[in-house]
Amino acid sequence: MIELTDKELALGKRLADVDKSVRDRAAASIKLVLSQDEEFAYMEMLRHWKALFYCFWLSDKPLVQQELAWDLASLILACKGRNSSSFVRAFWETLCREWFDVDKHRVDKYLLLARRMVFFTFKSMQQSNWDGQLVDEYMSVYQEIAVNSSDPKIPNSIRTHVGDVYVDELVRLASEVLSASGEPQAEVAAIPVARLLEPFMRFISTTPIRHLPAIIQESVFENIVVRIAEAEERDMAQDSDGDMEMAGGDVRDNQIENESLQKVQFLADSIPNIKKRLLAVGSEDECRSGGRKRLHLIYQALCDTFPDDADI
Repeated sequence: MIELTDKELALGKRLADVDKSVRDRAAASIKLVLSQDEEFAYMEMLRHWKALFYCFWLSDKPLVQQELAWDLASLILACKGRNSSSFVRAFWETLCREWFDVDKHRVDKYLLLARRMVFFTFKSMQQSNWDGQLVDEYMSVYQEIAVNSSDPKIPNSIRTHVGDVYVDELVRLASEVLSASGEPQAEVAAIPVARLLEPFMRFISTTPIRHLPAIIQESVFENIVVRIAEAEERDMAQDSDGDMEMAGGDVRDNQIENESLQKVQFLADSIPNIKKRLLAVGSEDECRSGGRKRLHLIYQALCDTFPDDADI
């Protein structure tokens, strides 16, 4: 069990203070610590998250919670080298360890923090130009903790929440990149969507938990199909009505508002690679028979909706 020192408790209280200036100074302090070049021992990173978890526990005003969730998750970007994946791993381990002590009045704000962590994990990978080693480290965190297929210590509500928000936050990142200057189309095209979905494929492949694969299938894979289809219909409707106001669209928490095809085109372009990855994961020795059948069903659904010459 990790016990916090008086100094760590005091920092947690300052991070959750109702006075924004106090919160900002505390956030700058922890950011300075995390931005050091030295590689932290994992236990030290767990201690940091114990303090951050405690500070978030203390935040009780909605606006403070929203701002603090953003600030805490964005600390990933301050970490250097392997500290970034260690920071993310420590977060998910801490959340899963403490989850059953979170009362009903605090559940929503911790789910918001988890959503923000998913987004800033994508953001960290994007800022690294999708460095292969960093992507692998983050995917290992999801596979081993957040969407672990069998560990009874991982709450099912965490697994399903990650599935619920994952595609939302990936589209949020793509939308942010598209609104930036430079060469946004090339940056968005570089997103390795199939690799990013692999933890969910492996979850479906190996989990003995009967009711969850269907939930993950719907929240992740069917979600992608629906987003692309609705965006295509919306763009066709706009093309056929010259007087219709063009809607750029926005991705908000838990909903899609007038999402344009441009913002999900990277998902459509990734379908061939997603199909290949589904077949590869489904052919692995550790894949359970039920998981293999479901992965094939997802593959077949993608083939029916987005046919190409390479389909089996």
